[in-house]
Amino acid sequence: MSPTPSCPNCNAPADADARFCGECGTALAQPAPVPVIVDPVGSRSTDRTRQAPRLSPAMGVPAPVAAVRSGPNLAPTPSPLAREPLPVSLDSLVGRTLNNRYLVKRKIGEGGFGAVFEGTQVATERPVALKVLHPQSVSDPTVVARFRREAEACSKLRNSHTVIIYDFDQTEDGVLYLAMELVRGQSLQDIQRASGVIPVDRCLRILDQVAEALGEAHSKGIVHRDMKPENIMVEMREGEDFVKVLDFGIAKIKAGDGVKDAPALTAIGQTVGTLEFMSPEQLRGKPLDGRSDIYALGMVAYEMLTGGLPFQKSKSTTEIIQYHLQTPPPPPSSLKPEAEIPPVVDALVQKMCAKSCDERHVDTDELRQHIDECFGAMDQGETRSEFKRMGLVIGAIVLVVAVVIYFLSR
Repeated sequence: MSPTPSCPNCNAPADADARFCGECGTALAQPAPVPVIVDPVGSRSTDRTRQAPRLSPAMGVPAPVAAVRSGPNLAPTPSPLAREPLPVSLDSLVGRTLNNRYLVKRKIGEGGFGAVFEGTQVATERPVALKVLHPQSVSDPTVVARFRREAEACSKLRNSHTVIIYDFDQTEDGVLYLAMELVRGQSLQDIQRASGVIPVDRCLRILDQVAEALGEAHSKGIVHRDMKPENIMVEMREGEDFVKVLDFGIAKIKAGDGVKDAPALTAIGQTVGTLEFMSPEQLRGKPLDGRSDIYALGMVAYEMLTGGLPFQKSKSTTEIIQYHLQTPPPPPSSLKPEAEIPPVVDALVQKMCAKSCDERHVDTDELRQHIDECFGAMDQGETRSEFKRMGLVIGAIVLVVAVVIYFLSR
């Protein structure tokens, strides 16, 4: 019987398959090196300081693009994926029609494992986004499996706030692609970079729409696992924000209610996701449910409300991990007093980011109800402030009239 492993830093007992100490956050020794997939383009630009690299799914396509919701339900009939890819340059795809169905018009962005193009569905002249794997990635079964996983996950989703994938195929010369909804907007990351701090009411409206999209996914046994500003697109529709959630490429499809449990695509000991937004249970490699996405969305809320994450002073990956595992979430208002964040919103975000998943909102329905309560409390507060202002104005008028009458009566 093998001895129980313990933390080399604090000697606390650890689970046999744990990657980090649950007490101090120190990385634990593993039988084999822990593979970490670093997103070559998903990381934020160097004009915004980050203390640690982002961890991301193998598909490192940049977030500013993605997929117009349309078409029939996805029924992928991909060609055999074992065929040897030809040396096709991604740039050479511009002007080409993939499988006589999608005209590739221009490249929007590119990452280490693929690129996204704007295109047109030939039969309907509908604009689409085409996510294409690099030819060398097609020979990697794990990358291809994640690519297929994204198609499988999103084919189940039809919420208006979810970027929809509606086709998945491979060309004769080995080009593997996803056809997706084309969103003409900005990523939340870009909006935050431009504005710094997002007003409270706008933040709550964005959170509510993201929660609606995640609610459908969670109801179908799908956990996103990589919620972050880069994966939230915002369009303007009739002067209002309209949110789209994208990139279910590392989504975990859970068993139950007719959902077959898909094989794990993550090697033992491998952390997949984005470190700054990972829930404690995700870092510990525990089973995940929708509450893990709620935690990540809470971190997104911190960044919207304060312009930064609550562990900005952390100087290393280990310190960020320790924060997620141990440090109680502070009120956002304490990080940005000038933002005038109401106490009810502080309570909302702190509940979303509770260390124990049992202390968070039980699901996105409860989260959305809490958001509605925040709106109600804020409206009441504004009404009280308005009455107070009116009272002061009326009081001042009465005082002036009294003074005038006094002097006129002398």
